Amino acid sequence: MRTIVAACVGAAVTFAYAAAVNAQPPQSPPGQAKKQVPHQTPDHGDSDAARDLTPEEQAMVDRLFGKNENGVTLTQLANGGVRADLDDSFMEAMTVTAGADGALQFAHVTGLAKAADAVKAGAPKQEATTAKKPAPKPEEKE
Repeated sequence: MRTIVAACVGAAVTFAYAAAVNAQPPQSPPGQAKKQVPHQTPDHGDSDAARDLTPEEQAMVDRLFGKNENGVTLTQLANGGVRADLDDSFMEAMTVTAGADGALQFAHVTGLAKAADAVKAGAPKQEATTAKKPAPKPEEKE
């Protein structure tokens, strides 16, 4: 009988401890809740730019990020769908070439043909060699 009572008491203590460990922390009263600070930039209605863009800069931004309706050909399909064919201006490429001083030069071009031309123009010229060098003879170990 003693062992049964001891086992029941031990089980009750174990369950009480497990329940206390997994319990939620106490809730603070509604008036005393910790105030959360917003992490956002207030909108003052001004432009986010530090300065206005020059007309040349605005033209470049419009060219790079503006809409290009002329480069899209829409075709109505028999099943009611629409197919959009994009011209080469939608193909963008980053080119990296080595400059005369050995520094890397990065460029962004639209069109794969322009990218190939940019890489060829920036590639170092290799001289054509007609004479072949003989392969070095391996040294014999003694």
